[in-house]
Amino acid sequence: MTKTTKNFIIFFLIIVSILLFFLNKYNDIIQKNELDIRVSNNIKFINNEITHQKKYALSLSILFSKNQNIIQNLKADHPEKLKIELKSLLDSISKYTQGQNIQVQVHTKDLKVFVRSWENKDKGLDLSTFREGLVKVYETKQPYVSNELGKRFNIKAISPIFDGNKYIGSLEVITNYEVLKQRLLMAEIDLIPLLNKKFLDIAEKLHSNQKLHDYVILEKNYSKSLYAILLNHKEILSNKEYYYEIGDTIITFIPLGYQDGKTVGYLVAGFQNTNQNFNYLPSYEYKGTITNTLPFKKIEENNKQIIIK
Repeated sequence: MTKTTKNFIIFFLIIVSILLFFLNKYNDIIQKNELDIRVSNNIKFINNEITHQKKYALSLSILFSKNQNIIQNLKADHPEKLKIELKSLLDSISKYTQGQNIQVQVHTKDLKVFVRSWENKDKGLDLSTFREGLVKVYETKQPYVSNELGKRFNIKAISPIFDGNKYIGSLEVITNYEVLKQRLLMAEIDLIPLLNKKFLDIAEKLHSNQKLHDYVILEKNYSKSLYAILLNHKEILSNKEYYYEIGDTIITFIPLGYQDGKTVGYLVAGFQNTNQNFNYLPSYEYKGTITNTLPFKKIEENNKQIIIK
C-alpha cells in the first residue's frame, strides 16, 4: 500500500467519523425536539381535560342555581327541604351520568354555609375569610370556576342565586380529580394531584392524606409507580425543568392554582416515552337523557362574564 493510498484511507476515515459524529448529534436534536413536542401535546391534552371538568361543574352549578325548589327553600330558610332537593338532583346525575363524585354546597347572601349535600355540620360557618372564589362571586354576581383551596382542594364551580333580581346567596358544585385521573389512565397517563403542605392550615380535611416530601396527595387512590419515582427522586419536585426523564418515564407538572400569589399545588403527570395518539379517548358518555341541561357552548356565548381559572 502506497503512502498516498494510506493517507487517503486515513482522511476518508476521519471524514466518515466527523459525519457520523454530527449525524448522531443531529439525531439527538431531532429526538429531543420530538420529545418536547410530545410533552407539550400531553400538557395541552391534560389542560383540555381539566377545562372540560370545570365546564361540566360550572354547567351543573348554573343549572342548580336556577332550580326553583332550591331558591324557595333558601329564601324560606328550610335547609332540610333544600338538602332533600339536592339529594334528588345528585341521584339523577349519578344514575344518568358519570357524576358520582359531585357534592353541592349552598351559601347564604352573607357567605355563610346554609346546607351541604355530604354532611350535616358547619351551618352558619363564615367562609368569607378563606374562600376567594366565593368572595369573587359575591362581588361580581357572576359564575366562577377554579381549582380552589378550602378545607379540601378541588374543582369548585360557584353561581349566584337570585330570587327575581334579588341576590339571596350562591350555590357551589364541588368535584375532585378522580374522574380526570381515570380518563387520563385511558391515555396511559398517570396522575398524582399534590398540595403544598404549608397550606394544610386551611385544607384541614387533608391532614391524614399520604405525604410526599413537602406535599400531600389530594386523592386516597393514586399511582403507586409514579409515587415511587417521586419519592426516590425528590429533585423532581423542585419543578425547575420543563419535564424530567426517569428511565422510560417522562414526568411533567401542571399548576393547580394560586393562593396569595403562590402556587398551591400541582398535577404531576407521568407517561411512557413513546408516541401516543389520543384520538381513541372516549368522550364523556351519558347513560340516558336529562332534560333542561345547559350546554357548554351556550354558557360561553350567553354569559361573557363567566370566569374559568
